Amino acid sequence: MIQAVQSFYLAKRSMHYFSDLLEADDRVGMAIGNINKRLLRLAVLDIAGLNDGGLATKDPGDSRTASLPAVHRRMMGRLTDAKASAAEVASLLALQADINPGRHAPLLYVRHLRNKWAGHPSLDRRFDAWASADKELSLAAVEAALARLVNNTHDTAEFASSVPALQDFLQPRAVPNSDGSIPMDFDLSSVILLAGLMRDSAGYEARALRAQITGASRFERSAHTEAYAPE
Repeated sequence: MIQAVQSFYLAKRSMHYFSDLLEADDRVGMAIGNINKRLLRLAVLDIAGLNDGGLATKDPGDSRTASLPAVHRRMMGRLTDAKASAAEVASLLALQADINPGRHAPLLYVRHLRNKWAGHPSLDRRFDAWASADKELSLAAVEAALARLVNNTHDTAEFASSVPALQDFLQPRAVPNSDGSIPMDFDLSSVILLAGLMRDSAGYEARALRAQITGASRFERSAHTEAYAPE
């Protein structure tokens, strides 16, 4: 989840801070334009991977897919073995429905782009134009999908902490190091706070990159980059 958040906001902030660079202006403009396109594609793939339920439905116990559906399927297996209450099972089913692409258009949009860009076997080129995905990328739709997944991660952590049969899904308590220091990790219930930190960090990185390689103005950029005249 953290990787998906950082990936998306690094791409979004980079587009913002370099929005005045024309791809045909100089080598910097051309390179940044290509980098931004690549960053956006990687961000969509990271977000879609967070909601990838392909392997989760086949072998949830052994699947190494780091996705919410895989976690939910493992939790359901644990609840079934523990003969959990109907209320606990219903709560988990609600978490699963909350990230079902068939019920939420932004999640379906992200999955469609992943299938298109990653060459997923389910890709049908007759439907590439759905939601204008063959012409432009809706940052708002991708961001809405990411926000839903972040919130679901938080709710999943809260649910795990409230059900006795799921206590082993929680992070173990930190064990002191040999020098007496205690490692500090983020608890999953703090995922929304951590996502905000990653979002801000990505913005700082993109802004620092802009200042470092192109300067704050067009005048400074032209002073530090050679003119580019394509052959």
